[in-house]
Amino acid sequence: MSTPWAFGWTQLFTIIGFVITLGIAMGGFRTFDRWKREKLEERKIEIAFHTLALAYESKFVFDGIRSPTSFDYEYKDMKKKDGESDAEWNRRGPYYAILKRIDFNKEFFERAWKMQPRCTAMFGAQAEEMFLLMHRARREIEVSAQMLLWQELGRDTVVEFQRDIWERGEFEKDKDKVGKKLIEFRERVEKLCRPVIDRQYGKAPRKGLVGRALDWMGI
Repeated sequence: MSTPWAFGWTQLFTIIGFVITLGIAMGGFRTFDRWKREKLEERKIEIAFHTLALAYESKFVFDGIRSPTSFDYEYKDMKKKDGESDAEWNRRGPYYAILKRIDFNKEFFERAWKMQPRCTAMFGAQAEEMFLLMHRARREIEVSAQMLLWQELGRDTVVEFQRDIWERGEFEKDKDKVGKKLIEFRERVEKLCRPVIDRQYGKAPRKGLVGRALDWMGI
């Protein structure tokens, strides 16, 4: 004959087993949730690193494109206009060289276009806006070089377009609207991505056995 105590112990063991199972399940969910957060954090750091590296690379790329010094080998394949003199052909050569340099760096610009949506997905619209600064700068160089290469322009327009295609250091730096866009692009990337890489946003791990256990469970 069973006693009331036997029935009570059975219920107690059942409840204890249920509590243990529930605790394991909750711990598993929390561990999985923490794992997802860690993976997202890893992806965020990865994207920030590659974006920042691309921004630093952009300085060397655009310095090369906008160099005022050009060589005849850079435009030796440029076709002459009908009846064009050698002197006129050589005058147009440096503008053609700018376009050749842009094309030479097309792999860099392709990487930038691929990085832009990834960075935007992670950091939002501000990332897209900062990438557009670089793309607009490249497009302004390209359009100005094409105009100088093929069109007869007034003196003031020629000077304005030359400011777009050539980087002249501190000389009339305040009038270099292309250079300003490129500087702002790098500064925005630095501001957005550097704190992520330096991990300036994370909380410090808790101390003690209980604290570490709570951190591990993601609580």
